[in-house]
Amino acid sequence: MRAPCDWRWRVNTDSPPDFAQLAGQRAYLLKIARLQLRDEHLAEDMVSDTITQAFERRGSFRGHSSLRTWLTTILKNRIVDHLRRSWREQPLATGNDEDFEPLFDRGGHWAQAPSAIPDPEQLCAQDHFLAAVRACMDKLPPRIAQVFVLREVFGSDTAELCKDLGLTASNVWVQLYRARMMLRACLEKGGFKPAGAGA
Repeated sequence: MRAPCDWRWRVNTDSPPDFAQLAGQRAYLLKIARLQLRDEHLAEDMVSDTITQAFERRGSFRGHSSLRTWLTTILKNRIVDHLRRSWREQPLATGNDEDFEPLFDRGGHWAQAPSAIPDPEQLCAQDHFLAAVRACMDKLPPRIAQVFVLREVFGSDTAELCKDLGLTASNVWVQLYRARMMLRACLEKGGFKPAGAGA
């Protein structure tokens, strides 16, 4: 994930971060882990392991990125390792997307904006919209949600997803396409209509 480059999350790099600084990021890391794993106990374990690993490797933190970004990268790697193992045991069905409406252009962007609010930052600042997104994310099939979160939250590109999860590029795009379509349909049911669609 591209964590915010914010001075509040930076630490003095003259000395390694202490345990309290690492543990101070626990709540943030838990949000990310819960979103990806959908398992409270597993998310807790992953975050505890991440903080422990970071503490053991604290001497390698140089401050080139924020402490939050460094910890998020460690967490991402642990989650990807877990997903790779679990996906090997249960191969992903490819399916087909012929029944889907063409809601996106060839670049994967919305053909029609999902909200009448022109500025996405304004929309994302609305608590009720964020709550609706979280509720809709919970309704996505687990694997589709995992690919979507790795892409949109952690910032993994297609090549990384293919390598990390053993998927083909077409599988990645199908899963992302399905996630976007399902999220859009869910959000529209919650009252977030496309621009020009009326109330």
